[in-house]
Amino acid sequence: MSLVPTLRRSAAALGFSAGLAIGLAVPAQAQEGVDYAAIEASPALWHVGDADSDIYIFGTFHILPADLDWQSDTVMQAFEASDVLMLEADVHSPEAQQVMQGLIPQLAFNPPGVTLSSMLDEEGRALLNEIAPQLGAAPAMLEPMRPWFAQVVLAVGQMQQMGFDPNAGVEMRLLQARPGDMTMDYFETAEEQLGFLAGLSDEIQAAGLVESLREMERLPEQLDEMVLAWAEGDMEAINTLLLEQMQGEAPDVYDAIIVQRNHAWIPQILERLEGEGAYFIAVGAGHLPGDEGVIELLREHGLSVTRQ
Repeated sequence: MSLVPTLRRSAAALGFSAGLAIGLAVPAQAQEGVDYAAIEASPALWHVGDADSDIYIFGTFHILPADLDWQSDTVMQAFEASDVLMLEADVHSPEAQQVMQGLIPQLAFNPPGVTLSSMLDEEGRALLNEIAPQLGAAPAMLEPMRPWFAQVVLAVGQMQQMGFDPNAGVEMRLLQARPGDMTMDYFETAEEQLGFLAGLSDEIQAAGLVESLREMERLPEQLDEMVLAWAEGDMEAINTLLLEQMQGEAPDVYDAIIVQRNHAWIPQILERLEGEGAYFIAVGAGHLPGDEGVIELLREHGLSVTRQ
């Protein structure tokens, strides 16, 4: 069972890189790929409402190329018309960062005497020693980490090497554009969000890390496909590239970080719909498409959710 769809290829689309990356000496590397500056993006946006409520639902990428202008008129008009910005969890505020700094030693690092390499097979140790330095991470620096956290660190390091920037992610851009009278709301706590990954078994985590190291060379092409699909509003492609593979290769992971969370968010959306005001909900794009996605789950409650 692999964590590749969970942490590597989809770290940008699910949210688990937000607030977790530590500084790596990422070597500069020229990349041949998509000219993101030339794209006229129109990412998908949905609306559900009643007489006194408007809820806009937007799928995000948490780390993006800095030169991709995804802020279409449709998206930004909905954002500017909203009273509340609702994200998955508060991982950006100084208070949240302080909480996460306290949680990381508990959830992201092994007990004394347990090393990362001791949790890997011979192939995994060889791959780690070969590839980690290419991403600016000395293997010795990774040794105290649990496999899920080492994989996040390496995945974010490789995306940064490709020119992706956490500060260019959708959430950061929305927070920077948020007017002073727009309030904040969240589905989860930082502790809950970290727990989704930290709660996976050591065996699943280790297998995912090794598989991600094997497939490192394929990541640039895979990420380009996903970001292009998202920028074009092609949620069927997101479903195929991300969710269907995750469901097939890692059903337990798919259930834990997609299905269960989506179902937990629905009552919270319904509660806000029963109130009044305008909400701009921005969650990882991987949570929206498919039969278990937030959009279809809302429709199952008899709501008319329309694409904008």
